[in-house]
Amino acid sequence: MKIVFLGSSRFAIPSLNAIRESADDLLAVVAMPPAPAGRGRTLTPVPAAVWAKERGVPLIESDKINSPEILSRIEALRPDLIAVCAYGVFLGKRLLSVGQCPPVNIHPSLLPRHRGPAPINWTVIRGDSEAGVSIIHLEREMDAGPILAQRSLKLPPGATAPELEEKLAPMAGEMILGVIREIKEGKSEPKIQDGSLATSNPKLTKDDGRLDFDRPARELARLINGLDPWPGARALYDGMGVKLFSALTEPGEMAPGETREPKKNETRLAVGTGKDLLLVSEFQPEGKKRMSARAFASGYLKPGKTFSRTA
Repeated sequence: MKIVFLGSSRFAIPSLNAIRESADDLLAVVAMPPAPAGRGRTLTPVPAAVWAKERGVPLIESDKINSPEILSRIEALRPDLIAVCAYGVFLGKRLLSVGQCPPVNIHPSLLPRHRGPAPINWTVIRGDSEAGVSIIHLEREMDAGPILAQRSLKLPPGATAPELEEKLAPMAGEMILGVIREIKEGKSEPKIQDGSLATSNPKLTKDDGRLDFDRPARELARLINGLDPWPGARALYDGMGVKLFSALTEPGEMAPGETREPKKNETRLAVGTGKDLLLVSEFQPEGKKRMSARAFASGYLKPGKTFSRTA
C-alpha cells in the first residue's frame, strides 16, 4: 500500500520504522512544525520530522492539516491509506475520505478507556492495572472509531509514563503491520466500541502537578509517575519549588510533607502523606537539573522543614 503517515512524538518512531522496513510504500510523513524546547526555548523539530529528514523520507511540516494547501499536497500523493499516530490535530471530513478506507489511528490505551489527550499519562494517574495499544479507524468523534486491533500488558508497580511509553511504542510498531496486511487482504474485521464504557481525559495542565500531601501516598505516587516528564509533579520545600519523579509507596507514618535523611542503603527519600509513606527517587529543585534522592537530601534537607503544596 501507498501510505502517508501523520505523527509527531517519539511514540510514532517504531511504527514509522516498521512501515518503512515493510513491503509497503511510505510516501511522506506529516509532522508538527518545530516548537520551542529547552531552557533557551530554541525551535526544535519534533521526533517524527527528525526521523524523516535523516532517512530522506518526504516531509510535510504543518499544524494546519485541514487547510486547502496541505490537503491538496496529501491528495496529490494519491495514498491508499493514511496512518495517524500522536499527530495532535483533528482530521476534517475531507481528509477522512482520502484513501481506500478511513485513516487508521494508533492510540496508546485500551479503548474505549482513555479517549482524548495524554492516554499514557492518564493510564498511570488513574492507577489502571493494564495498559495497551488500540488501532482504530478514525471517525469525526474523538477516538470513537471501530477497533481493528488491540493488545494489552500488565502495568508494573511504580511504572512511570516514559517507562510505559517505551513498552507500548514497539508494540504499536508490531501491530500496525498486521492491521495494514489485513486491510490489503480484505480480512479486516472492525469491532464497534462500547460507548457506555468510554472515559475521556482532560488535557494535562501545570495545575495537575500540585501535590497535596494530605492525600494518600498511593494517589500521589500515581500523579508523580504519570506527570513525568511534563508538566511534572511539584511541591514547595522551604519556599523553593521542587519537582518530584519516580515514586513508590510503603506502609508507615510521618506527618504530611515531613521527611527524613535516607539511611545508608536507601536510594529513595521518604515523605509523609495522609496515609502511608511516599518513596521518591529523583528531585529537581527550580533552576537545577534532576538529581537523585541522596543528592537532594545532602544538598537541601533542613531539620524541621517539610514539603507543602504550591500556591
